[in-house]
Amino acid sequence: MVSDRVYNTLLNKIRCLLPIIFLFTLCPSKRHFYAPVLLEYRIVYPDIARQLGLEGEVLLAILVNEKGRVEQVRLLKSSSNTILDSAALETAQTFLFSPALIGDKPVRIWVNLPVEFKFEEIKPDVWLSSVRELQKTIDRKYKESLVMDLYKLYKKLIFSPRKTIELKVNDYIKLAVREKAAQLWAGYWDLYPALPVLFFDIIYQYPHSYARFVAEEEFKGFFEQEKSIIRNSLPQVSADTIIIRLSNALGNL
Repeated sequence: MVSDRVYNTLLNKIRCLLPIIFLFTLCPSKRHFYAPVLLEYRIVYPDIARQLGLEGEVLLAILVNEKGRVEQVRLLKSSSNTILDSAALETAQTFLFSPALIGDKPVRIWVNLPVEFKFEEIKPDVWLSSVRELQKTIDRKYKESLVMDLYKLYKKLIFSPRKTIELKVNDYIKLAVREKAAQLWAGYWDLYPALPVLFFDIIYQYPHSYARFVAEEEFKGFFEQEKSIIRNSLPQVSADTIIIRLSNALGNL
C-alpha cells in the first residue's frame, strides 16, 4: 500500500509534468530533439606528454551554443595528470558541433564528452616509407603545408616515449635525413639515438619554410631537456662533444 507521503510526492511530479505533456501535444514539432553531433576537432597532444608516454582519458562537460560553437568547458573527471587535463581543455576549444535542435529551433545545451589520449606506436619501417614518399612529393611540387606535414611526421618519432626509443632507430633516421644533417651525427650513430638530427634536416633542407622556424624554436626547448639525458647516457667526453656540436649548429643558424 502506498503511503500518503509517497502518493503526494508522485502526484506533485505528475502535476509538474502535465504542462510539458500538454505543450508537446499541442506542438508536435517540439517532440523531436536532435542532439549535437561533433563535426570537427583536433586533439592537442603535447609533445612532452607523448615523450613521457602519458596516456589517459578526461571527461568534459561542454556548453554548445545555437551555432554549434563551444561556449564553456568544465572538467568533470580528471585523467590524474595536469598535462593531459590542460590538453583536453585546449582540445575542446577546437570542437565544432552541429547545433542541438528542438523541432527546427537550435538550442544551447550541455554535453558530456570524453577526450582520450593514447599514444600511437611508431613502426620505424612504416614511418620511413611515409617520410620518403612525402619527401618525393615535396621535391616534385613544393608546398609549405607538405613541409609542415613532413616535420610533424619527424616529430612523431622525436617525441615518442623514450622507453620505446632504441639505438636501432638510427638505421631509419640515417636513411631519412639528407647528408648535411647526417654529418652532425658522425661518430655517434652507434652511440646515441639521433633524434636531434631530424630537427636540423628540416632546418637545412627547407631554410625558407615556416616549418624551419618552428623546428628551430622547438629544438631549443627539446635540447635543454636532451642535454641531461645525453650526459646520463654517454661518457663525459662523448657527451660534451656532441652537446658542443649541436650548440654550434644551433648558433650558426
